[in-house]
Amino acid sequence: MEKIAPEVRHIARRLVQHGFDALVVGGAVRDLLLGREPKDYDIATSARPEEVKEIFGRSARIIGRRFRLVHVYRGHTFYEVSTFRREPTTEERKGRVDDDGVMLWRDNAYGTLEQDAHRRDFTVNALYYDPVGDRGVIDLTGGVADLEARIVRSIGPTEVRMAEDPVRMLRACKLVGQYGFRLAPEVEEAIGHLAPQLRLCSPARLFEEILKILAKPWSASTFQTLHEYELTPAMWPGLAEMWDGPRGPELRRLLAARDARVAAGGYSKSRTLALATLAFSAVEAELKGPSDTVLWERRPGLEKPCRAAIQRFFAPFRVPRYLSARARDLILLLPRFFDGRRRGRVLEHPEYKYSRELFSLLCEVRRWDGDLLEGWPPPHSPPGASGRRRNRRRFTRTTGKASG
Repeated sequence: MEKIAPEVRHIARRLVQHGFDALVVGGAVRDLLLGREPKDYDIATSARPEEVKEIFGRSARIIGRRFRLVHVYRGHTFYEVSTFRREPTTEERKGRVDDDGVMLWRDNAYGTLEQDAHRRDFTVNALYYDPVGDRGVIDLTGGVADLEARIVRSIGPTEVRMAEDPVRMLRACKLVGQYGFRLAPEVEEAIGHLAPQLRLCSPARLFEEILKILAKPWSASTFQTLHEYELTPAMWPGLAEMWDGPRGPELRRLLAARDARVAAGGYSKSRTLALATLAFSAVEAELKGPSDTVLWERRPGLEKPCRAAIQRFFAPFRVPRYLSARARDLILLLPRFFDGRRRGRVLEHPEYKYSRELFSLLCEVRRWDGDLLEGWPPPHSPPGASGRRRNRRRFTRTTGKASG
């Protein structure tokens, strides 16, 4: 475990020095045991959020309502620190007057390390590692054995766990799509029964999960897994319809080509580009119609139907307006790579960088002549981008880079 980021050891050491337990938990431990480099780290501690804030002062920020967490910043990077939790009682978990006491709306009942392990979703996600002491990997649920067997198994009664938080069904499928794991029979059966309950989840929370899928180089296999277990009709009808339709094969090829570039390293983390890549086929169908032209004919007034097509495709998710506007502009630039007119204006367009990348993916997937990209240089940063970065800077958990 020597690959653990030194900033993580520093945060854990500070907590231990103040008399608290502090352990790396979840996906980072799983990835390290699989020989993968973690993309982010979560730290679990016996300290309450207010105590973590007191230790780290202005470098820490308490966030969240449903789950109160602390982001501890090291430079432009933040690390998530959560307090050990226990299973809430029936009354503690309720969030609505008519709540039946099954779905979990509140989870701020603090507990011990052992209680924290047994309230997590899957055994392979309930592994802890002591980064400053000598306890090594701490496995209280059989996660190491399941990791070796490549199996996704729930902690506790499976159907209850899925009903408590239906997003766990999505996360189970992510483990299949990203790691080649298989679902334990009881997990597979529960998903078959409970898939429609994804509609109960906040669209904003589901959209955040989709962005996480797109951030890793297994989006094609992950969306395929979600579709195979019939989760996409419940959470994202537009994708389900596209996946089964005549444009589905091309969408899968487009995602696979993007995954290969993400896996190669150095690929843009732009959410605008990721969302435009997903929405492209839906937009093209809307703008092109029955025409046999390549892409669509450029004409005035395309902005409105283009943006409407993006919004319909992503429904019920509410894509932030600035992201949908940028995705629209990015997509509407694509026909210009064919005619080359007003080349200077295209090169100066704020979305040129990302539009060129999507056009490059289309050249690969549709086997267009590679010479089409000649004269369209791959810029390191499009003109005017520095100003947008200042206005739209986003902290990420391990890089601190802006990702618009």
